[in-house]
Amino acid sequence: MTNVYSLNNDDDVMFEQASLWIAKMDRSLTESEQVEFRIWLAEDNQHQKLIIEMASMWDKMDSLERLADLFPTANKSESSANTAKWPLALAASLVLALFVAFFTEISFNSLWQEEQQFVRYETAVGESSTIYLPDNSKVLLNTDSVLLVRYTEDYRLLDLQRGELHVEVAHDTSRPLSVIANQKVIQAVGTAFSVQVKPSEIELIVTDGKVIIGQLDEKQKVNEKSLLVSPSSLAVSKGEIASLATVNAGLDTVSVIDNKSIKQSLSWRQGNLVFSGETLAEAMAEVSRYTSVTFEIADEELKQIKIAGRFKTGDVKGLIAVLNYNFNIKTDRVNKGLVVLRKQS
Repeated sequence: MTNVYSLNNDDDVMFEQASLWIAKMDRSLTESEQVEFRIWLAEDNQHQKLIIEMASMWDKMDSLERLADLFPTANKSESSANTAKWPLALAASLVLALFVAFFTEISFNSLWQEEQQFVRYETAVGESSTIYLPDNSKVLLNTDSVLLVRYTEDYRLLDLQRGELHVEVAHDTSRPLSVIANQKVIQAVGTAFSVQVKPSEIELIVTDGKVIIGQLDEKQKVNEKSLLVSPSSLAVSKGEIASLATVNAGLDTVSVIDNKSIKQSLSWRQGNLVFSGETLAEAMAEVSRYTSVTFEIADEELKQIKIAGRFKTGDVKGLIAVLNYNFNIKTDRVNKGLVVLRKQS
């Protein structure tokens, strides 16, 4: 069976390694870590360029400058003054290039101010990604998602423009972490929760601690002032699920969710999809998030059949086999991109 949960390429691995080094620099490298860091830099010329890019974007150039003697230099005869200056000059040019490149990919209705820098993460259909942030927070980004990350001295900001994430937030009372999704602000100082952007709502599940919910105005810019959420705002605690309405779509609601349902909803983190009584129509809609294959249910009555079981995300062949043998559903593979589901005659 095919498992598409982990499809990191070499660039993704390199990026995650650089993220970890930036996080370690923030609390100062031990002597043994400095040796490991020097070895890592020497392994690939791209490592040195990437670490400078990321240090600039995360506002960690001060930490990097303290380690300037660990960087290999192309010309040993250069003066120490020039050696000290080159990382900053290179970083400035890299940041400028990346800044221009990133903003060409963002829609004109983005909430980001033009002078802000951010890092963009994206997963394709059927892919997932693990992101380690500079403060040691950990983000799991689900299929077909787009996330913008911005850290400053005042706030930690994740802008989920599409898809789904689960974040384990490193504790920092002086700098709350905010997730923005369709102008909702989901804020915490140290907890764990998942957020999914759906067509008519934002689904929030809190797996540890508590978060509070704020609201941005339709054209409000994102900054430290707009991210101030009142402690008396709507709160969602561990073991609760919230349906946060998009603009003009209704009221926010919060309800308790049991551990079994939480595990089912977040089973994608292990590369699984778990169903326990959903209709075939609901199940196939969820399956479709993880594959480019389209599923067409030919009979209206068939849409209401209840489905239960565990499937690997993106495993179309395995799913078809289970539907055929366990649920008496006929599957016709019309072509590479279309499967039609019918009642068995």
